[in-house]
Amino acid sequence: MRLPRFRYLEPRSLEEAVAFLGEHGNQCKIIGGGTDLLPSMKQGIFKPAVLLSPEKIPDLDKLEWDDLGGLRLGPLVRIRTLETDPRILQRYPMVHQAARVLASPQLRFMGTVGGNLSLDTRCYYYNQSDSWRKSRPRCIKMGGEVCNAIGGGKKCFAVFSSDLAPALVALEARVKLLSHRGERTLPLYDYYSGNGAKPIFKEPDEMLVSVEVPLPPEGVYTTFLKYRIRKSIDFPLASLAAVLSVDKEEKVCRKAKIVIGGVGSRPQEVKEISRLLAGKKVDEAMIADSADLGFKAARPVANQASSPEYRRLMIKFLVKKALKQAAQV
Repeated sequence: MRLPRFRYLEPRSLEEAVAFLGEHGNQCKIIGGGTDLLPSMKQGIFKPAVLLSPEKIPDLDKLEWDDLGGLRLGPLVRIRTLETDPRILQRYPMVHQAARVLASPQLRFMGTVGGNLSLDTRCYYYNQSDSWRKSRPRCIKMGGEVCNAIGGGKKCFAVFSSDLAPALVALEARVKLLSHRGERTLPLYDYYSGNGAKPIFKEPDEMLVSVEVPLPPEGVYTTFLKYRIRKSIDFPLASLAAVLSVDKEEKVCRKAKIVIGGVGSRPQEVKEISRLLAGKKVDEAMIADSADLGFKAARPVANQASSPEYRRLMIKFLVKKALKQAAQV
């Protein structure tokens, strides 16, 4: 399959980039590593008239560390950098874990933080060739009126498949967006709409310019767990990011934040688990109850590999595994 024709722009400053975005709007796509965008363009999913590469803009590929403010990531920081940088491994092991299981080594060398956080949602009925999609009714994500994945539903259930997003949401990261109208900063969780057809709350003239991740408190246990069929390349079919503070002697939970991914149109915090565990002893019964809440919160549909039922069971298993590791029970 060939790429469609497009114009390629390489601005040398943020001011120039946002001016281009303001001019071209919906006709423009920002390209980082291109590991997801270019295959989608070959499939005919996206047909932008313009591709804008920010590679020539200074500092967008920088990883910066501040002992007080925490971590600042430019959108062009490579996934491989998150996997190998010793500061990430020491201070943000969950981010290292998420990066390490993302795609394959070749793709991690190319893929970027901004690209992974801004992935389009995926679905069997959408991520196909242009000719294949024409053989079926147009789905909501392609401008139609029904969801083919559930046989006529009026909501798009395409799945958001970023590995980094659940981990950074659990760490309460914030993103900065820039346009010719100015800049705005919002929690990463609010960057996602939950609408499979339009999953990102970003205007066509905006670009992601930084991700800020606060430093986790001392003694907090974090982990990222992922279920996929193959151990490389595959998107998550279920994933979990956990930030847990459990007293090692009394086994009492001081803080719990559980974010699940790969089973819906956005990363989803399971707040019921946080409320259940707050101030409670983490024993086998409490772990089982928490896992049941994770199972109830996950509501995948049949639009990815593996059955919805098994993916829900995997969320239940991942909650159990994270809590047992944190409490050492």
